[in-house]
Amino acid sequence: MFNTPMGKLQRQLYKGEYSTFKSAPMFESDFIQVSRRGEVIDVHNAVQMVTVGIVCTCPHLVLPDVLLLATQKMRKTSTLGLELRRLLPLRLVKLSIHNIQKQRLCLKLVTGCTFYLQLYLRSDVRNLFAYWEKVVYMLNPPVEAYSCTHAIPTDDTLDLSALTEENSQEANAFPSYEQDEDQVSIIRKIHMDP
Repeated sequence: MFNTPMGKLQRQLYKGEYSTFKSAPMFESDFIQVSRRGEVIDVHNAVQMVTVGIVCTCPHLVLPDVLLLATQKMRKTSTLGLELRRLLPLRLVKLSIHNIQKQRLCLKLVTGCTFYLQLYLRSDVRNLFAYWEKVVYMLNPPVEAYSCTHAIPTDDTLDLSALTEENSQEANAFPSYEQDEDQVSIIRKIHMDP
């Protein structure tokens, strides 16, 4: 997926304006911004074209870590190239498929802002949306049925020694039940020793 030919955004970043992305592998495509229902959003009587790039900024990372959003710089008579509008860490973005048939993605920011993007089809690229599906599934792997339980790391154990003194004083005020003292001390040792 990241072995695709260099796109407009990657060529522009390669010129050196953003040194972090100069040699970073990137996957990018052009999209049209649409509403949730799929209606084209007109900005100043023009279709809003957005170039979306997924970048892996560090060669040691397994997954991409940055999302780039760029738009066309325009003059009255011509386009000047791309203008990088947003640089978002992917941990702050939820990318999902909104409509497979219409080739639309949903981009939800951690702030709650949601954008809908429809792939702008070029005649020279086939099955481009299939790559975006792979990106979405790579960033949001399906949850297994048995993975809903969370283990607590041993580093996060609490020191409850101060509470045990208070609890023992409170316990003396109430009637107690017979307990095997050895079992209680073993359980306390397991939970209190990091």
